[in-house]
Amino acid sequence: MALSNFAPYRLPPGSLPDEAQRLSAAAGAEPLLAAPDEPLPARLVGEALALVPAGRAQGLDEACRAADGSPSGSRAAMRPCLVSERHRARVAESVTAALTAGYAGVCLDRPDAPLAEGTFGAGFCPDCQRAFSKALTREYGDHFQPLDYLALAREAVAQAPGAVGFEQLPFGRDFWRFRTDSLDRALTAHARTARDLARAAGKAFAVTAQFEAAGPAQLHASRHLDAAVFPAQLPGASTGVGAFRLLRAVMGRRPCGAAVGAQLPQASLARVAAVGAACGVEVVASDPLEVAAAGLGSVRHFARALSRRDGEAWPEPVIECAVLYSAESDLWSGGAHREQVERAGEALAALHAQAPVVTRVEDAPAGAVLVLAGATALAPQDAAELSRRVEAGGLALVLGALGAVDGAGRPAEPPLPPGKPAGARVGKGTVAALPALPAPRAPGDAAGLEPLAKALNVLLGKGRRAASAFGRAPLLVVLQRVEERLDVHLVTLGSGPAQGTTLFLGHQVAGTARWGRFQSAAGAEEKIGMNPAGYSISTVLPAFQGYAVLSIAR
Repeated sequence: MALSNFAPYRLPPGSLPDEAQRLSAAAGAEPLLAAPDEPLPARLVGEALALVPAGRAQGLDEACRAADGSPSGSRAAMRPCLVSERHRARVAESVTAALTAGYAGVCLDRPDAPLAEGTFGAGFCPDCQRAFSKALTREYGDHFQPLDYLALAREAVAQAPGAVGFEQLPFGRDFWRFRTDSLDRALTAHARTARDLARAAGKAFAVTAQFEAAGPAQLHASRHLDAAVFPAQLPGASTGVGAFRLLRAVMGRRPCGAAVGAQLPQASLARVAAVGAACGVEVVASDPLEVAAAGLGSVRHFARALSRRDGEAWPEPVIECAVLYSAESDLWSGGAHREQVERAGEALAALHAQAPVVTRVEDAPAGAVLVLAGATALAPQDAAELSRRVEAGGLALVLGALGAVDGAGRPAEPPLPPGKPAGARVGKGTVAALPALPAPRAPGDAAGLEPLAKALNVLLGKGRRAASAFGRAPLLVVLQRVEERLDVHLVTLGSGPAQGTTLFLGHQVAGTARWGRFQSAAGAEEKIGMNPAGYSISTVLPAFQGYAVLSIAR
């Protein structure tokens, strides 16, 4: 099954398949997820994915154990052991059954569920403890004496005056690394089983997953999948652009969905879906078959029509600033780094800076500003590459603290000296430093971002911005190149339409084009003129609300 979109849906209990298909088509939801034992018409089976409960133990023999000895999770939903051969064999049986039944692939349901239980909620079953003991022996040598880690953990909890994390545990960093690496090994085994079976059967078979969380373990393990859905917890003032750009960077060119959950007001759903579409991410609502009236379906259909227009061509983002996501910093900061990465994406987008996310320092283009947001624990390779890049003439913007760790996750020497808001020379390069970013106050609100705007002017130079927009309504502007064309994705972030907004595009990205083609998800389409404006071209955008794209042939 070749996946080009990924906004999966389920059949509501008691619904007729034909009616569900009609609703899913209106909402743009696809593909259908169904349990292997769920009766489906034969014509739907070949287009559906079998939902495999990879995050639920089928019995006590599969369940992991918490530090107190109880089954991980609840009695109604026990979490499996990620290193258990029994659990992997049961998942393999479900995958085999789905392939035999003719499904187009499988969707692993919350394979990361044991990690959601925290440090002491899983990882203490006999299988995990044996595997962890072997990991310690490999790390510290054959002379390492086996230890009763369960007893050590219980003693640490009993003696601690407050909350206990992996920092307070003996070999706590090793234990947390082992827990997160276990998900990667489990997904490797599940994906290999599915692909080996599909190869033997001589048919295409998709391997996808929907995760319970979006942490470093899940983002790293997703490389084994053909598509994935991650939860996106969006605060009320967030547009979602920071989270969506992170997911797009992690998934590369593979389809990606973001489950926004029921906490998002339905009135905001179309706006968030438009922001996701501009970043190449499908927004998945809590009940996709009931959201067509909210405008989600029109956004999906418009985005897919644009992708069909381009065929095999892949849009490449315009990059002025590259926001670094460090899996090590995310792991050892308990998610604080990921929060800062998302806030950096929000703040830079409010200033119309083109700032996609990269997952390695070397992935940032040579002339781009490398943004280090809450990167307190860079891996040795990233720290060394960052130091080389800046000393050779690179530009860096540090938001909050900057640090590094060694191979075992212990603090190491920072890769750069302290910077200043107005910039400081480091070798041949420049480093600007600002405090950590607060949460946004309103979608697309640039108020309070003057220090960040000044730092960007220092690093990028005045008058050389790729895009800027001036109008009463806040607007998201995302630039992408598709071969010889520049696409300007536009999303209104306020409650009303954008009227009289002037858009400026730098010559370095748009050339000296005189005309552009404006299309909106609401169905509007017209040819608009572009006017010379110094080092840029400009136009007054037609009035619109929601999602629109301005295409310019360079």
